[in-house]
Amino acid sequence: MNATKTGLSERSVRATARIAAALNILSAIPDGFSVNILQKLAVRNDAAATAANILHSEGLFRLGFVADFLAIVIFVASEVLLYTILKPAGKRSALFLLVLVLIGSAIQAMADAQDLAALILLKGGAGLSALPQAHAQSLALLFLRLHSYDYVVALFFFGCSSLVTASLVLRSTFVPRALGPLMTIDGLGFLTFSLGTLLSLPFAPHLYPYVPFATAAIGEGMFFLWLLIRSVNAERWLEQAAA
Repeated sequence: MNATKTGLSERSVRATARIAAALNILSAIPDGFSVNILQKLAVRNDAAATAANILHSEGLFRLGFVADFLAIVIFVASEVLLYTILKPAGKRSALFLLVLVLIGSAIQAMADAQDLAALILLKGGAGLSALPQAHAQSLALLFLRLHSYDYVVALFFFGCSSLVTASLVLRSTFVPRALGPLMTIDGLGFLTFSLGTLLSLPFAPHLYPYVPFATAAIGEGMFFLWLLIRSVNAERWLEQAAA
């Protein structure tokens, strides 16, 4: 089938799927770097030690949340391309998927803004120099904890987006439907961790890191590796898009 009705050729369809997968995998690098930096500098329940670490490694701390901003941009670009690929399987569902991703990404970006707020408090900026040091350190640690909770909320929307992706895969004719249940595992992993943390904080440590990281590796890992290596069946994609 030609590409006159869709505006895409078989070659461009396969290329778009591969680029979407490559960007998704690439976004994990700055994202992981950012998480690692925060875990390295933050000391649990010790505001003074956390403050000392951040001020001593301010450049690294700033690089951490800037890296996460970069990861978000790359991830959103990947999902926009994925929307294009999955749209023939269900236009409204694909649009819903994109909206969920954008909401989750916006919340994740706000979580990074909490890091900047913590740094401002510790450096006495924005007219906060008169604030007692102990109070500033405690507030900074609170903002860093809010970062973690914001990220947990973002995972709820990412989990929902994975479930929508799973439904689109199952309705598609151009990727193996076996990838649908794997993406369901991915989505349920995110939702279990997110809701488990929000509903019962002591429950979360029993899940981590197998949920959500192992479930994400099973679901997203297999899905995006398939798109990167095998791409999609472009002929069937064009047929479903035209239909």
